[in-house]
Amino acid sequence: MIQRQCPECDGELVLARHSDNQGSGVEARPSTYLRCSTCGGEFTAEQVRESKRAKQLDGATAQEIS
Repeated sequence: MIQRQCPECDGELVLARHSDNQGSGVEARPSTYLRCSTCGGEFTAEQVRESKRAKQLDGATAQEIS
């Protein structure tokens, strides 16, 4: 199983779902998202991907500089 890390605190992310009975005043958001078991932050899969890519690029840049 793929283990995902929170972009904010590096805690473990778990798959969660919003209820489908959202009122009309609530802004639209995906019904499936990832929630951090440590800080409680909510993230879309795209947000986690972007954070992971940024960390990989930072690591590659640091290796090139060394």
